[in-house]
Amino acid sequence: MRIDIIPNAEQHGITHDEIRAVVSYPALRIALAPRIPNTTPVLHIGPAAANEPWIEVIADNVTPTELIIFHAMMLRPTL
Repeated sequence: MRIDIIPNAEQHGITHDEIRAVVSYPALRIALAPRIPNTTPVLHIGPAAANEPWIEVIADNVTPTELIIFHAMMLRPTL
């Protein structure tokens, strides 16, 4: 699967490796309402590695084999 990470996803200091780990092996995956036509946004939640803090990553599924990551940060308590 192709994973593209846009600059918005880098705002909170989450590394590309951490983002890829959470997207590849999430503890939870939730479909969200689309914000852009013809996409399927998905929230991925989980730690990047064992005993690490949990991270939230939101990706637009552009095609079945391509994700565009536009949000990544430490998991918020409200979520």
